[in-house]
Amino acid sequence: MKRENYVLSARTKLTIFIFCTRYLNGKLFTNPGVDNYYFPITPLNIGLGFSHKWLAVNIAILSPKLGKNNYDNSQSKYQNFNLQALAYTPKYGLDILYSQNKGYFLGNYNGYVDVAGAPDKTPYFDMKTNRFTINLLRIFNPIKYSMNATMIGGEMQKKSSSSFILNTSFSLSTFKMSDSIPPFILAQMNQDAIFKAGDFYSISVLPGYGFTWIINKKFYLGIIPSIGPSLQYKLMTFEDDHENKVAVSYRILAKAGAGFHAKRWTAGLSVLYDNERYHLASKTNIFNNNGKVIFKVGYKINVPKWSKGLSKKMSTMQNSVEHTLHNF
Repeated sequence: MKRENYVLSARTKLTIFIFCTRYLNGKLFTNPGVDNYYFPITPLNIGLGFSHKWLAVNIAILSPKLGKNNYDNSQSKYQNFNLQALAYTPKYGLDILYSQNKGYFLGNYNGYVDVAGAPDKTPYFDMKTNRFTINLLRIFNPIKYSMNATMIGGEMQKKSSSSFILNTSFSLSTFKMSDSIPPFILAQMNQDAIFKAGDFYSISVLPGYGFTWIINKKFYLGIIPSIGPSLQYKLMTFEDDHENKVAVSYRILAKAGAGFHAKRWTAGLSVLYDNERYHLASKTNIFNNNGKVIFKVGYKINVPKWSKGLSKKMSTMQNSVEHTLHNF
């Protein structure tokens, strides 16, 4: 059984693409009798990128803001920064994700909502959040299944296939509420445990299963759901108290991709959904959602002569890492 019968590696090709990314870093607070969803003034990134072998790189050129009618132009009131790096070999994978958001609206999944006392055209809440994640994964059916094909596009899945996948994730999430929480926000919170700030460290083991379906040879649809426990260390600050705890919660990590591969052209839509539950106090939780939607159109070219040395070094690095992990 040969991998070439199921996956076209395209290792001699370099794919150059235009992409558009929308980040979806919302926070769901569940309080007694009240569930509120906060979402940031989220940028839409437009830029250029490339993928080759196991690596994909995106460089944002334009970052227009969305929903300008709902906030003023004071840059100090909102900040957004998002970074994602993906690297997939046939057997192993690495996801590095970082997001920072300042300036949140109180809303729902369909749009903005009105809350008594909330000002017009300003961020409803200057909460600041950070999240950094390193995810290591093992693919158990590397001969038939390629995650690279679905998420990066550096390979081409020729036949429908699936694989068991094990994710091991290390994450740090921080929340800093406003130094002076607005009254309209304060009224929505658990009055017995007014959350002010927190640092959440977690280690998660997330077994999952990836499926990729090939339609008419060129079109593909892939989903990669996973769920598992997360061991958390929490440093939490409330209005009148400070609390450190070790806890066990759960986390959901899901990826999906759809598009087509041709000899030269490729296009695809990929989705990342990463949600972890943090319990704060009695009947109060944060569901920390970090997600993104990426659309890209790419064109494959032969690797330029001046970069063939770098391409060979990438193969050498891949072989070295896989050998080390195999003997670990």
